[in-house]
Amino acid sequence: MKQVARGAGKRHCNPCNNSRRQLLKGALGGVLLSALGPALAAERSVLKPGPSYTGGRILQRVDPQGMPGFQPDAFGPFTFFVFPVAVAATPFDIYVADAGLSTLFRYDPAMDAMMPVPGVRVTQQTRLAAVQDGSVVVSEGRQGQPRRYSRAGRLLQAIDPQNTFPRFDDVVVDPATGRYLALDRVQRRIEEVHPLGRSSVVLAEDLLPNLPGALALDDRILYAAGQDCRCIVAVDLFKREKHILAEDITEASALAAGDGWLVAADNVERVMRVYRDKVLVGDPGYETLRLMNPQGMSISRGTLYVADPGARRVASFRLRQ
Repeated sequence: MKQVARGAGKRHCNPCNNSRRQLLKGALGGVLLSALGPALAAERSVLKPGPSYTGGRILQRVDPQGMPGFQPDAFGPFTFFVFPVAVAATPFDIYVADAGLSTLFRYDPAMDAMMPVPGVRVTQQTRLAAVQDGSVVVSEGRQGQPRRYSRAGRLLQAIDPQNTFPRFDDVVVDPATGRYLALDRVQRRIEEVHPLGRSSVVLAEDLLPNLPGALALDDRILYAAGQDCRCIVAVDLFKREKHILAEDITEASALAAGDGWLVAADNVERVMRVYRDKVLVGDPGYETLRLMNPQGMSISRGTLYVADPGARRVASFRLRQ
């Protein structure tokens, strides 16, 4: 019988093995890039992800400065946000309007606790504006007059310029003068309201876009999103001049400004457009930032806070160039 040679029937193909290894490495690399892609993109973004806030322990008792003191029953159970629609940040607090709980909370990051502000009925139309003294302005749209509350939840002021339609859909505060700039979408106008809240002047129509929507204010520059022009207008309140900052905003659902930054949430294109000194410096997507449907935003000390009701949280991002 003819003997079979040793090694017959076996394939020796080092080039083939090398090709297989390369293909395997490429496939694994593609899987890793697909999994890490959003995280790597976020790391390179002008918006660096920070802490997320999903709720906190309830402050049941506070002193006139809004602090719990040493009372043993000051802290209640942990409460999760349900549908946060608006946020306003100060150097010490984060005010969160939760339409799901119909409650306005003052969240203290240092204590990881939050106080319900009494007398405020939050809806999906509620908007917030932070004031330099740590208080907050609450705009309830067609539901009633804007009101300002202290850190301890005390009503400080009702903003009523005593016009025919004293109902405002959005309010921002000028820290230099203490005046309020209030948007009335029904009348399609923006009013400058005196710090005492009892008189106002209508901003000239030629300074505004048609159908003004969301507002933001930074260093006497008022930003207004136009629903008709799909643009953002920057208005110099001192010089009474305007210019078109952007014309590629499909739908600016929210604006936030501060420290030379402007951020616009575009819920149609699903991107956050970030401007520094009025120049576009980035437009990361919602998926990269792990956002669902931003509804309200605020900037304080170089940090952007985003109320994201779809994710039931308030996200934060460090703004960087």
